[in-house]
Amino acid sequence: MGGDRMSIESDVFERHQPDGKRCEAYGFQRAGDVWRLERTFLDGAFRAAVTIDAVGRVTGEVIDTMTDEEYLPLRLKNPAGSYVYGVRHAYEELLRGIAEACFVRVPFASAQANRICMKVQETWGDAPEFPWKEKAYATSGVFRHPETQKWYGLIMPVTWAKLVPGREGRVEILNVKVTDAARAAAQDGCYPAYHMNKKYWISIVLDDTLADDAIWPLLNESHAFAAKGKR
Repeated sequence: MGGDRMSIESDVFERHQPDGKRCEAYGFQRAGDVWRLERTFLDGAFRAAVTIDAVGRVTGEVIDTMTDEEYLPLRLKNPAGSYVYGVRHAYEELLRGIAEACFVRVPFASAQANRICMKVQETWGDAPEFPWKEKAYATSGVFRHPETQKWYGLIMPVTWAKLVPGREGRVEILNVKVTDAARAAAQDGCYPAYHMNKKYWISIVLDDTLADDAIWPLLNESHAFAAKGKR
C-alpha cells in the first residue's frame, strides 16, 4: 500500500521543490521540519491532509468526511466507477493547484541531484542539457564542457536492479569519469557505471548515501578529463 500511497502525489510533484514563503502564504502550517495543510473538496465531501517533509517529499491522505475515515478506493491502481475516478481527479486538481502556488520546478527528481546541479552551475556555469526526446530518457541530463563538448556528468533515473540485481525501486544516478574506476566504485553509494565504459566511469546513487562533499572531487576529476584537448 505504501507504494500506491505515494503514486498520486509523486506524479504531481515530480521535479518540484517547495518554497517555504509561498507555502506559508498558501496556508500551510509549519510543525518542526514539515509543512501541513488541510483542505476540503467536492463540496466538503472529502478532506485532504497534505504534508511536505524536510526533504520536500509530499504525502497526502484523503478522508471521507461522512465516515471520517481514509477513502481507500482512491489508491487503487485501476479505480472502477465514475465516482472513484471523480474523487481522484478532484484530488489531483487540488494537488496541482498546490504545486503551482507553492513549488518551483527543478531539473531533477532527487534533492541531491538538484544540489549537485546547482553547484555545477555556480562553479562552471554549465546547465544540464536534455538531448533525448524518447520518454524513457527525456529526464536524463548531461553536463558538457562548453569548449570540448565532452561530457563530464550524466544524471539519469534507473531501476535499482540495473545496479543491484533483484533490488526493487528507482533511483537517480550520476555517471562520472575517474582515474581509478574500480577503487571509486568500492565506496558506499558508488557502482560500476551503468550504460557506460566501466573501466573509466562510475555511477553514484543520488540518495545521500554519499555526501555532496564526497561526490564533488569525483565530479571535479571528471570535469578535468572533459577539459583535456580544449584549444
